[in-house]
Amino acid sequence: MPSSERNLFDDQYVVRYLLGDLPAEEAERLDEMSVANDDFAWRLRGIENDLVDSYVRSELTGETLRQFKSSYMTSARRREKVEFAEGLRRFQLAETTANKPSRTSVPFWGAVSPPWIALKLAMSAAALMIIVVAGYLLVENARLRREINDVRVQQGSIEQRRLQLERELNEQRSANSEWQKKSELSPSAAPDIGQLKTVSLLLPPPTRGLSSLKTVTVHGDTDLLVLLLTLDSADFPRYRITLKDPATNAAVWHSSELEAVSTGEGKAVSVGLRAGLLKQQIYIAEVAGLQRGGGARIVGDYPFHVVLR
Repeated sequence: MPSSERNLFDDQYVVRYLLGDLPAEEAERLDEMSVANDDFAWRLRGIENDLVDSYVRSELTGETLRQFKSSYMTSARRREKVEFAEGLRRFQLAETTANKPSRTSVPFWGAVSPPWIALKLAMSAAALMIIVVAGYLLVENARLRREINDVRVQQGSIEQRRLQLERELNEQRSANSEWQKKSELSPSAAPDIGQLKTVSLLLPPPTRGLSSLKTVTVHGDTDLLVLLLTLDSADFPRYRITLKDPATNAAVWHSSELEAVSTGEGKAVSVGLRAGLLKQQIYIAEVAGLQRGGGARIVGDYPFHVVLR
């Protein structure tokens, strides 16, 4: 096994990944491994739990502690994980304090509690644990419901954008009618825009950490791939999307200038490209914001995996 593969299972290497301390290419490799390799996924979960426990026990120091607070704690899911671990830690400390015998206030004949008192303490501890776990599950359930609702809103926005793209293509076909006549293309042979087969892919804002690589399946009869790229903030009047091959960093395709569209709770840029351009591989959709005075600034890279059927 190459040394680079062995590093994937090295504790310190994985801790650096969790703290956002790896180069982008290495972080992307571990993102894919966390989805495709079950052994690594379990190993990653264990190391993450140990890292959170160390933070809760105040065992992290120096640069590791700084990176934990500045990088790891930026995710809402991770903050909930830390809060849950802190709640369990407080419960364990309270239980230890309650069960610790007192040498000053308890007489010798009362040093050993009657069985019914021990049973009552054990039942109270179990009840408290159930309350803590139930509270965590309620919070997690509410979060999942919010995410499901957001996905439904975004799916509706994707469908609206798909219809808009179809209308734009229809208008373009009408504008190119003269060119079609010159190329001796009969009207009956022109493709019916209503028959276009499309596939859509929603990509959230790019993040570091455990976010999974999105996959889109493109069948042989698919005409159009619609990308909806969610923005953290819409700070530019227009945007441009460049599709890149990460293996060579070469540009495969460029979009025209685009305006951000509303997606219910935020903004996104949407674009459609011919499915025939795609191969079975990983692509990166690079979004650049176009400034009013000229020039462009990279907003983010959105990786996704194309599977051809």
